[in-house]
Amino acid sequence: MKTILVPCDFSKAARQAVEFAKEIALVSPGEIKVLHVVEPEYLYGNGMAGQPYVFNDPVLPISVFIQDAEHEFENMKTALGDATVKITLVVERGPLIETVLNVAERENADLIVMSSTGAHGLKEFFIGSNSEKIVRRAPIPVFVTHQTQHVNDIRDIIVPTSMDLTENEFLTEVKKLQAFFGAILHVLYINNYPMSLVHDQEATASLQSYANFYNLERYTLNVRRCATLEEGIVDFASQMPGSIIAMSTHGFQGIEHLLKGSVAEDVVNHTTGTVFTYVNPQN
Repeated sequence: MKTILVPCDFSKAARQAVEFAKEIALVSPGEIKVLHVVEPEYLYGNGMAGQPYVFNDPVLPISVFIQDAEHEFENMKTALGDATVKITLVVERGPLIETVLNVAERENADLIVMSSTGAHGLKEFFIGSNSEKIVRRAPIPVFVTHQTQHVNDIRDIIVPTSMDLTENEFLTEVKKLQAFFGAILHVLYINNYPMSLVHDQEATASLQSYANFYNLERYTLNVRRCATLEEGIVDFASQMPGSIIAMSTHGFQGIEHLLKGSVAEDVVNHTTGTVFTYVNPQN
């Protein structure tokens, strides 16, 4: 985690994400690139997220936005205090999601840290949150924060699993996280009744085989019953304050995403805690 990219609109939530990234960079050690994106104005003729029409109204030159961003950036750095970590500002104009992904590639970022206020109802179904879209498409790990999170407080990592044995790269990242935070892993299987007919004892035995397969250390095994995977994960995490949730995601796009979805993206939208995601290339 040498280069950490933080998309930032200088809101309170975004500043909290920068602070969390700074704490990570202090331990790594690493540097932070704060990305402020100036988006074009879009008009959706039918209210859907299909083909946007860009307003043709005259726009201010990018230099004006850079000046404003630099002012906010300096205020934020002053509020952060300790100047040990190198923090630089990048201002780009363009669509948010594409710009974040392009800058992450250009700057050889190892990690994206961003804030989210989630998405619900029709907005979630048709558009989704920005964090959800980045989680789905980013080729590097992503931390999504919803509230203040401090590195020193993280001692528990919740790892929801379907007990897939093709998650080698994801579990490698989880082990790195565990070593970084000095944390205990809480391997979680949601026995989503009535969809599942698996007995809890059978699920626990399978979890043990899963842990052995990936040579996990310092872990607990947990089976919970819930109607949906997302609700079960969010509820379990709510009972463990200060924990983070680590999940792999499929990275589905287009119609495939609409049909299959992603539990990780649902959790990102609905939890109030911090989520770490990694697109598992084997999925």
